[in-house]
Amino acid sequence: MNRSKINRMRNGIPKITMLTASALMMAGSLWALSGSAEAATYAQLTPGASLLAGTNRYQVALSVAKVAYPTATTAILASGANEADPLLASPLASQLKAPILLTESASKIGSITLNGLAKTKITSLILVGAAAANASAIKAQLPQGITVSAVYGNASPTATAASVAGALKKIEGVSNFKSVFAVSDAPNNLVDMVSAAPYAAMTGSPIMLVPPSSTATLASSEAPYLDNAGTVYIVGAATAFTFANTSAATQLVPLSGRSRSQTMLALDNKMMPNATSVFVADGENNHLVDALTVAPFIAMEQGALVYMYGPNHPVPTGTQGFLSNTTQTSTVNTLTFVGGPTTIPTIDYSMFEQDFPALGTAVKSMTMSTSPTSPTADSIVTLTISATSVAGNSITSPVTWSITGSGASSSVIESTGSDTAAFVAISPGSYTVSASVDGTTQTFPLTVGAAK
Repeated sequence: MNRSKINRMRNGIPKITMLTASALMMAGSLWALSGSAEAATYAQLTPGASLLAGTNRYQVALSVAKVAYPTATTAILASGANEADPLLASPLASQLKAPILLTESASKIGSITLNGLAKTKITSLILVGAAAANASAIKAQLPQGITVSAVYGNASPTATAASVAGALKKIEGVSNFKSVFAVSDAPNNLVDMVSAAPYAAMTGSPIMLVPPSSTATLASSEAPYLDNAGTVYIVGAATAFTFANTSAATQLVPLSGRSRSQTMLALDNKMMPNATSVFVADGENNHLVDALTVAPFIAMEQGALVYMYGPNHPVPTGTQGFLSNTTQTSTVNTLTFVGGPTTIPTIDYSMFEQDFPALGTAVKSMTMSTSPTSPTADSIVTLTISATSVAGNSITSPVTWSITGSGASSSVIESTGSDTAAFVAISPGSYTVSASVDGTTQTFPLTVGAAK
């Protein structure tokens, strides 16, 4: 996989190993961004976590594409302004192993996505939703060598849902779907579609839109997919709708809660209670757009999505419980934050550090003490490193030492324990001690006085 993974060490403590650095979205290496605000955010990134980031939804989509599908030649193009479209496309993208990229509007691709396309191997695009309705305009803007291979849907999200379902049916070669996800078609319930999309992608299930009222009528284009499905997972606000015509063999499974976090957790616990990856998105309404294109990647990683609510907000109790349950069973090995400085201006890892082992063992701070406190030349000085994890735990991993200095004569440093060393300065002067713990290196000044 083209991302940071955590390998279990002999003592059970996770440690970060870089697999494909060129594809990793870590500090200073984001392919689509170069601004100082982004760099500052990445510099804060703690070992054990990665970041799919951008200053807007279009850059986030490109970031996901670069990490999840670096060699893809086909991509789905959907309008970033019609927010349901990329979510409805998620199961199709997952089946085709194709990233989802966003147009600036229904008829305009926009410079961000066009510039991003130039850095990919993509030669074929599938238009979904409003972009499909404006296929002629979209085609006219494409650079040479990139063509449109298929279009699904139109400006109506309901029609798009049915069109994508039809495409999925052909790809999967089924007469009826084993499962379908039903979500409300009301724009203010977009969060339910964001929550359902990873699991729709994971199971190859279409997302169907239902009216928010129990007395409303289901669109005729969607009815066959819902009425004849093996299981209909009814997400969030869609539980208000009456599924009156479903087959007697269809199992209706409501998945909802009192809040969007609880609805998300209902999905997590039902679909992926032993997730190997956890993805974190901002669940506030004005930030949901950053999660529009990540669902196929979550599906690929067999991951679970959880919500946070901006910096310095506590993690909901249910989310804490889910993280605790998954990490206690040692199934989680990656943590990915979705969004950038606009979405998560200051990444507050303390919200997750108690529940995610990699953050709990990653070095946050190091201090050095000396004995005696005012060392002199020709004496043995004991150096001791105290390392603390982001979870506030003491780390006792072995320390790797080195030293440089202005002393006229040579100096010797010898490790005497997991976190201590003996240092002999032949001459007085100013020295710099370099200590490394679990890949984190810090330097400390050391002044040695004249021999007594």
